[in-house]
Amino acid sequence: MNARDLHGVVPYLPTPQATSGEVDTAALARLCEHLIAQGVHGLTPLGSTGEFAYLDFTQKKQVIETVVIAAKGRVPVIAGVAATTTRDAIAQAQAWAAAGADGILAVLEAYFPIIPISTSS
Repeated sequence: MNARDLHGVVPYLPTPQATSGEVDTAALARLCEHLIAQGVHGLTPLGSTGEFAYLDFTQKKQVIETVVIAAKGRVPVIAGVAATTTRDAIAQAQAWAAAGADGILAVLEAYFPIIPISTSS
């Protein structure tokens, strides 16, 4: 993928879940198929729609793998990485790349206020 491949409409995907809390991969694949058929230019799983708080690493990986398989190379897959620690962010980015994601979207997992430190006494 090159920079020219990134254009147009690249929606964040909600992650469908069964009542058991498991990822509904069939519903997610159908969503990808529908969006591609409607003309989107890419797909962004785990793209800041709130899943990070409800999915463990294995489930997140399952989401990325499902979307990559469903996309079949027709559109780029830009996988969301949301982590509190740098180590976890790196692990996610490496795993999503290994799963076939074309790019990474860095997402703030939590929003912390920045408090300025005064140097004057």
